Amino acid sequence: MGVERYDELARLVQDARLQYEEFASGKKVAAIRARQRLQEIKRLAQECRIEIQQLKKGDDKGDTGDEKQAGKPAS
Repeated sequence: MGVERYDELARLVQDARLQYEEFASGKKVAAIRARQRLQEIKRLAQECRIEIQQLKKGDDKGDTGDEKQAGKPAS
């Protein structure tokens, strides 16, 4: 995961806000676009959460130091 995903999230949030402002000023069709952007934000945020968790679990496995504590030689 990179900063690109967070840039994409920021872009989606900005677009959702613009669509909401259009809706608030009277363009009812903008409500559909705002809701679509919010759904995209939800999907991308969930993907980020999963990826962060996977990276965290990967780091945890390599940093336990169990081999040294058990008297096993490091390979």
